[in-house]
Amino acid sequence: MLITRISGVNVLVGSEVQNESSLTFVCSPGDIISSNSAPDTLVDGTGCTVMPGLIDCRFGSDATDDAPLEHTTYGLTTVIDSSTSCAKSQAMRIVASDDPGLPSYIASGSAIGSDNDTLVSLFDRSAVQIVLTPDEAQTLVEAKIVSGQSDFIKIVVDQPGLEADIISRAVQETHRHGKLAIAYASQTKAYRVAVDLGFDHISPVPIDGEIEADVIDDIVRLGIGIIPALSYLEKAMPLWKRNAPNDDFSFAVAAVRALDAAGARLCAGSSANHLNTVPLPFGKGLHDEMRLLAKVGLSNAKIIRAATSEPATLFGLLDRGVVGSGLRADLILVEGNPLEDLEFLSKIRSVWIRGVPCTK
Repeated sequence: MLITRISGVNVLVGSEVQNESSLTFVCSPGDIISSNSAPDTLVDGTGCTVMPGLIDCRFGSDATDDAPLEHTTYGLTTVIDSSTSCAKSQAMRIVASDDPGLPSYIASGSAIGSDNDTLVSLFDRSAVQIVLTPDEAQTLVEAKIVSGQSDFIKIVVDQPGLEADIISRAVQETHRHGKLAIAYASQTKAYRVAVDLGFDHISPVPIDGEIEADVIDDIVRLGIGIIPALSYLEKAMPLWKRNAPNDDFSFAVAAVRALDAAGARLCAGSSANHLNTVPLPFGKGLHDEMRLLAKVGLSNAKIIRAATSEPATLFGLLDRGVVGSGLRADLILVEGNPLEDLEFLSKIRSVWIRGVPCTK
């Protein structure tokens, strides 16, 4: 069992940086352990802070060979894919599982949607499975989960699209299997439907108007996770305006500010992909999203939480997202204090996944 110790380093714990003398973890792969163990490798952490690895809550791998490498380069240790077809996500799952030095890969597989071409045009068509009845929705959800294709279920709620009874049946079946249901909703009315029908998370945020106050109250009360995906919305806006000229990115910004002010649980997601419609870079895309959240007005502490502990909790990944004994050694070593300077994103010195060092 190989052991690594980072000496002379500060540790980000919750919303504060604690002055610690060292942090020790197993690297074969492994977890964080007591500093009493003698290390095989010693890393000088002087002037640096060790913090949890980043979690990208929304991306599409497209089964590209360089996606996992790009994610580790930028400090991502877990990626959650909600925009890739079942076949492609299964291929990426195999790639990630074969190498302990690659990010953990969690995926929904193909989203469930209607045969509405207007909405599907914004997706990779292979990444949407069409259902026409509640029974079809129930059968598909069960098949996706039982076959191991889906760690959670994503359902397109925007309208025109699936009828409420179809959506409801899909959500109920998802929960019957103990899985999370995520709504794709970029409309204010779709947000209300997603809340009323019991979704666990919603993404992105509305671009056709302001979220009503009672909907925000329900989101906070129910603990629903929100993945704004502002970078994606900003870049996709010209496509939306072709069919809906009144849609505007300013509504998305206002939504994030209102949700944040109300205490909603926000998660950072890049929507990184290599598709021709709205391409966004892997790895760097999450950094761009975090910087955009800063421009909207979120504090550095909230932004870091949105890319670490919040998604870990909301997606049930309770072995990561924070730095603590017995937890996964998904760690990044950054120069300076990340709570004081968000540009720690460009000052990542080292990355470990389950204690395995990743080459930068």
